[in-house]
Amino acid sequence: MIAVQSIHPSSYYQPSIFEQEQRNVFEKNWIFAGFKDQVINNNDYITVQIGTTPVVIQNFKGEINALLNICSHRKAKLKTASHGNSPLVCPYHCWSYKKNGDLAGIPQNKTDFGLDEQAKKSLALRRFELAICGNLMFVRIIKQQESLEAFLGPYFALLQHVSTEFTDPVQEGNYLWQTNWKIACETVLEVYHVAGIHPETFAKFAKAECDIEHFNGHSTGHTPLQDTPKQWWKKARKLLKLTQNETYTEYNHFFIYPNLAIGLTNGSLMSLQTYEPLAPCQSRLNFHLRMMRRTDGTHSSDVIKAAVQLNFTQFNHTILEEDRVVAESCQSNMPLTDTPGLLGKCEDRIKHFHTAWRQDMTHITEGK
Repeated sequence: MIAVQSIHPSSYYQPSIFEQEQRNVFEKNWIFAGFKDQVINNNDYITVQIGTTPVVIQNFKGEINALLNICSHRKAKLKTASHGNSPLVCPYHCWSYKKNGDLAGIPQNKTDFGLDEQAKKSLALRRFELAICGNLMFVRIIKQQESLEAFLGPYFALLQHVSTEFTDPVQEGNYLWQTNWKIACETVLEVYHVAGIHPETFAKFAKAECDIEHFNGHSTGHTPLQDTPKQWWKKARKLLKLTQNETYTEYNHFFIYPNLAIGLTNGSLMSLQTYEPLAPCQSRLNFHLRMMRRTDGTHSSDVIKAAVQLNFTQFNHTILEEDRVVAESCQSNMPLTDTPGLLGKCEDRIKHFHTAWRQDMTHITEGK
């Protein structure tokens, strides 16, 4: 038999497995946290949840650090917005922090707290490992020896290249899916389902064939584009004066374990997605659309971006909705069966994803 077994259905809904994933998968691995250009100015910040840990990534006069997003005083969130620009000061009682997480100031310390320097030091925020690959920032909660470059292997140079080529933001947003994060990831890891789920959308966009490469849990799927989208982007580049990436000119899709997916369309548009675990049966799909730079090196105007959005946004939304519906159908049926699914050769990228997941969760016994 060519096919192999999928992971056990219980792995998609059991709370105990979800809880262990937070540490064993998300807190032990390098996780994509955001774009470096989102924190380019002093006091720029973004926030992200990695496993059970809330993190703030902030620019401190040119130095970017990742710190625990919880005030040491009464445990309020230091930053409640997804991004912004302001010093690292707690909104509750105005305790402030330095770039290394040390306390910078405590209102009324002399009269009401009496904390000396040693006591202040003990209240410093946890600082997490942060590494940068091109324009992408990755954070790891639990310290390990493996560097980001070693973790990504051949994908380090690849991500370095594409992230510094596709730098012009077009749109970002998110969708809430009532499904386990792993099922959400699996929807983009094969084209076997295209004929059944996307006959009027993706099937007319790209061909149902895929040249697969992989490294550990990371993988690539190179899929030839249909002629129509190629011609559309050719005209769009000429009209909008966009450059084209010379390396990736079809539909080139990259998955970085455990939850980062990047799709490149005809060397012109990048769609970056993450699948954020919220609960055993709930996840959030976060997406960013970015175009190649213009031939003169500038960013496109809002009018040009609106034209791209008009064409691509609805298309992207429709495909994601089609995937959401079938993913939620699969999720609802997982508790009703005790038999693992099957993965054919055409689903090899899911197999590599599951292999990496099993390695992270080695102490869990699947099925009974």
